[in-house]
Amino acid sequence: MIRILYATRVNLCLRRAHAHNILKTVELFGQSRGRGAMVVSSGKQSCAFEEIMSRHGVRSPIRFLRTRFLWWFLLHHRASFDVLYARDPRLLVAMAIARFFLSKKVIFEIHGSREWPFLHWLWVLAFHVAHAHIFITRMLRDEYRPRKKPHMIIPCAGIDLTAFGALPASLRSTYHLAADAFILLYLGGSQGIYYDAGLLVDMMPYLSGKFILFLIGLKDQETEQLKRRAEILGVNNRVIFIERVNPREIPAYLLAADILLNPKIKGYAGSISSKLYEYLAAGKPIAASVVPADREVISGQNAVMVEPTAEAFARAVKRLYKNPEERERLGRKAKEDAKKYTGEERKKKLEEFIKNI
Repeated sequence: MIRILYATRVNLCLRRAHAHNILKTVELFGQSRGRGAMVVSSGKQSCAFEEIMSRHGVRSPIRFLRTRFLWWFLLHHRASFDVLYARDPRLLVAMAIARFFLSKKVIFEIHGSREWPFLHWLWVLAFHVAHAHIFITRMLRDEYRPRKKPHMIIPCAGIDLTAFGALPASLRSTYHLAADAFILLYLGGSQGIYYDAGLLVDMMPYLSGKFILFLIGLKDQETEQLKRRAEILGVNNRVIFIERVNPREIPAYLLAADILLNPKIKGYAGSISSKLYEYLAAGKPIAASVVPADREVISGQNAVMVEPTAEAFARAVKRLYKNPEERERLGRKAKEDAKKYTGEERKKKLEEFIKNI
């Protein structure tokens, strides 16, 4: 039996996608190895692990360990694991200790590269230290060119399709919307260079009063800025802000929407929108501005592709609103494509990969 230790610097109490993906990956390890897996975090945790597991919908047993100095933990717990798994290049020292001093296998899950101009050298060094690599996109694989080293392309998400089967609580009744309100929804932050939720607010003056925009998961500062922007544009009564929600509650919000939006404005080889996997699982029509990595997940067959401008998104929304047959077709194809990104599919690939390193 191969014992895997997932090392991270992340505060796992966060409701962010990367914390969720880490925990769900460890859960899959526990399921595939027949016992609870281990995750050790040097990040500052602000809540109990039981709350973390509930928040992220983790059901399988996981051993959760905290440490201030990861390298010290590895030295003193060397007998408790066979493989060190990491996705943060800033754990380079721990990876090197595990490989060269403890003779452990090291797997590096690669999410980025040149978008980190001052840390690119860390990505490269971590790539060379690891025995084997998991790439979240084909573009990253092509950039690093692993050649003879064991490697596999495995998307970073492992969605649970059963979570999208229940009927959601209606946003119409919760927010006292008109029966004919048409709900547009974006899930995630504005995040500087990657997404621009502001262009969705700018889109609203081009749409009639029946269109309601929900922005879910923005940071407080982003929310305040966009509230002021909506007031200036006179659409504040049609833009509703919801703070970050627990990952296990996300399906209900996505299922309550008529159209899901993704205003991506920039990306790199590993800058894939992890929210797109959940968008697909919801089986709703998607309007998205697309950077190259996202094209590995969505296309004109399961989404409407638009330029990252307010006018372009408004045109896409109007087009979908006027064509219910197209909405149905896109949603059906999205739901079908989501089957490729389930937790079960991710577990199979991880099992195959680990067995052969």
